[in-house]
Parts: sequence; C-alpha cells; structure tokens
Amino acid sequence: MIFSGDAIVLRHGPSTCAVAPAAGGAIAGWTLDTGNGPVDLMRRGRAGAVAGGPAFDLSCFPLIPFSNRVAEGRFRFRGRTVTLPVDPWNRPHAIHGHGWETAWTVDGRTESTLALSYRHRAGAWPWPYRAEQTFDLAPDGLSVAITIVNEGGEPMPAGVGLHPYFPRPPGTVLTARTGSVWTNGPTRLPERRMPVPPVWDMSRGLCLDGAELDHGFPGWDGTAILTWPTRPHDAVNGTVPWGLSLTVAADPLFGHLLVYAPPGEDYVCVEPASHMTDGFNRGEEADAGICVLDPDNHLSGCVRFRINRNMPLV
Repeated sequence: MIFSGDAIVLRHGPSTCAVAPAAGGAIAGWTLDTGNGPVDLMRRGRAGAVAGGPAFDLSCFPLIPFSNRVAEGRFRFRGRTVTLPVDPWNRPHAIHGHGWETAWTVDGRTESTLALSYRHRAGAWPWPYRAEQTFDLAPDGLSVAITIVNEGGEPMPAGVGLHPYFPRPPGTVLTARTGSVWTNGPTRLPERRMPVPPVWDMSRGLCLDGAELDHGFPGWDGTAILTWPTRPHDAVNGTVPWGLSLTVAADPLFGHLLVYAPPGEDYVCVEPASHMTDGFNRGEEADAGICVLDPDNHLSGCVRFRINRNMPLV
C-alpha cells in the first residue's frame, strides 16, 4: 500500500487503512494481511494524490451534499435557481458535491478510528452546512459513517454517498438486488428507466469480465457482494485479494446503487447513494431520494465493508 506523511494510518489486527484528510477526506488505501503479505481490498491510491488530491486518484471519497451529476450545474429549489460550478473533467455538469475537493479537519482519532469534518460556507451552494465522516476499522471490516448538518436558516436539499474503487481482476463477480436501472444519455445523465436486463442482472451474480457499466440502480436492498476468484495456480503472488469476498452493507438511507465498471480498467466502483443521479432535477420521480433538511437538522448513514473468506454467492 502507498502511505505517506500526509495520510493517517489506522490499524486493527491484520487490517490497515490510510485516510487522507487533505485530499477530500478520502481513503487512500485499505489492505488485509492474509499471512502471505498484504492484499488490496480497495484500489491502491496514487501516492501523489494523498497530499491534496485529486480524490478520484485514491480509494474511496465522500459524496456530499449530492452524489454524481447535476445537469449543467443548475437546479431550482423552492423558487430559487441554484447555479453550481461545472466540473472541468465532467463538462457540462457539476459532479459529486464539495467534500471530495476540500481538505477535512481531524476531530479525533485512536489506533483504529478517525473522525473528520469540514464546514461549507454559503456561496454558489447557498446553504452553509457541516459535514462529518467517521471511520472505524476492525480486523474483518471497515465502517464509514457520513453526516451532513444544515447550519443555515432555511431548508436545504441534500444527499450523501460514498465512491469506493475496488480491484477487478478477471473473474470478479458482483451480486446485488435492485428494482430497476436508469440507462444514461450521451452526457451520462439518466435517460430511461427500465427493468434490469439480463446483461446487467446482478441478482444471481454478474461476472464483470468485459462488462461496461455506468448506471444507477434504484430500489437497492442495501447489500452488495464482490467476490474475487480463487488465485489461479500459475498466477504470481501480488496484491489482488484472491479467494476473498467483500460485503457492502448500507443503511436503508442508501436506496440507490451506482455501478461504474469502465472498459479496459482493473477496478469497479460500487457506490451507495441516498438519491439518483441528477436527483435535484427529478422531482417527478417518487424515489428520486433527495432529502430536505430544516435548519439544524441532519442526514446521516453508515456503510459497512465486511471481509469474507471464500464466501459462496447468494
């Protein structure tokens, strides 16, 4: 794993996790010592990104106060038009909120836990808020809790999520149960809602070899399992978690699962989110998932990543 002086390293038994407060409060790496050396449970972060980003070069970053894209950075809320800066890598839309692009403050830590926060002042996003993350490392897993508190005097729309990157060696299988899928248009905004077709059906386990996925799946039951294959006899030892699986267990708040498996890459993103992509502009959807926080109210949820050894598909 890549660590530097800019990362805070948590340890608990065979499990080690590095967090980079200066780089969006992102996880910079998570490994498990199997007895034959450490293996990566999340994609290994790039060393140069630990000191200040970008967070998308690391292992997992927070999505706050919204997940994924807002069309052209614009939406209306209770008679007010909000115009957000457009992300230079994802034109013409705003993406992933603020948390991943700002430094977080360390509020407390132990050998295996870490509490971070940051305060957002009103600006293009016209509501001030406080964001918090809490990391709790165990020998068999990692929990990440995320919270947003409306510190303004008016109601505020909000959502939260996590954007983890996982290893995707050949033979990786993703299992999850969802209600439907949104297909994306040319600028990667939801275009059409439909039943999940067989080519993307994860309910019985979907092998990700050759998969091209960049979709939102509403109606998620909160559990997803990544199963890595048993290491072939002719494979060299490395950092791939052969023979393990990882269960992603999210609180009911996270009713949307976003899966990003780009062609030609060795990672997959399995992203729990409280709302659909462009949810601020999709008020006609009953399950869009956007919450409205009154002053001093908060939105909070926890995602737990549990390590399993040789777990069969369910």
